[in-house]
Amino acid sequence: MQARFPDAPAPLLEYPLDYTFKIMGLASDDFAEYARRLVARIVGEAPPERVRVRASAGGKYHSVSVAVRLESETQRRAVYQVLWEDDRVIYYL
Repeated sequence: MQARFPDAPAPLLEYPLDYTFKIMGLASDDFAEYARRLVARIVGEAPPERVRVRASAGGKYHSVSVAVRLESETQRRAVYQVLWEDDRVIYYL
């Protein structure tokens, strides 16, 4: 896996910290769980009770917020790399 922005400067975050990933994709019954598992694959734990879902006004898209505990900048960037590579993820913050 090649990093998308390998030379990007690290943001001024102090770890460990609580962090919320916002992940957007086409609305489906399983998208929230799918997004949660993408994050959990890197972080190790992404409890279902820390996942929030909002539907777009037209109902075509879901915005999923996944709140987790991050231990390092490397971990944060790895999650964003996985999101970038995934075909079901349309947009992420």
